[in-house]
Amino acid sequence: MPVNQHRTLTEALPEARVEPVGDFFHEFLVTKSPAELERVRRAGDLCAAATLAMVEAARPGVPEYEVKAAAAHAILGGGGEIDFLIIGSTPMDRPRMVFGNPRPSARRLQRGDLILSELAAGYEGYTAQVGVPICVGTPTDRVRRMFDEVVLPGFTLLAAELRPGAPFEAVREKAAFFRQKGYQSRPTILHSLDLVSHAPDVSVEAVHADPEDRVIKPGITLMLEPNPITADGLLGLFFGHTFIITDTGHERLAGRLPLDLLVAGG
Repeated sequence: MPVNQHRTLTEALPEARVEPVGDFFHEFLVTKSPAELERVRRAGDLCAAATLAMVEAARPGVPEYEVKAAAAHAILGGGGEIDFLIIGSTPMDRPRMVFGNPRPSARRLQRGDLILSELAAGYEGYTAQVGVPICVGTPTDRVRRMFDEVVLPGFTLLAAELRPGAPFEAVREKAAFFRQKGYQSRPTILHSLDLVSHAPDVSVEAVHADPEDRVIKPGITLMLEPNPITADGLLGLFFGHTFIITDTGHERLAGRLPLDLLVAGG
């Protein structure tokens, strides 16, 4: 509650007692019903559509904001809502970016660029997120090797821990893979989605969760989003997908997107 509203309320009702009630919405929303999960799946489909629209739009000469517009059109045209569209570009052979831009610029794409993104789409209040690197033209050897030898193996290693009964701490421990390969990482490795991003979340250094949320449960949705960064701090490859935890394992959303780099033509 904003401070001004709190003051108005307490001044108007001097005999009332105003107490914080805690984050009870999370308790209602962290484990989702089948009907709620269908809306999460729909949000995942919109994320996939937005990502593929970006691939279609990403041609030399196109400004970053038009790539964002293509993603926005796919989400809104599909009956969804935009939670955020983080999109940025950098040359693959002279990278200067480890994560996308929350406010895409007027920089015009060039052949040999790398587009980094994280998208979040909502459907009837429920959210999914995704982030897949897009190469404008053939990936350079460095980018291809980093993805094949570090990004995807690390992502797959972490995804294997997304099952009922597994502790979130196991995800954090497995994330040491990136440091062992000689790479840095953005702090966040994974976070939960109730309606939007929420704890429990896993960072490189710690798991942040209430005691009852420290073990993975069926019916929750998780965004797995490791972001390996080269030791010189100049190139990052954010790679993230939303998962539903099932009774026996997990389901990856946005299934139309391959677990690979995407390549735009032009």
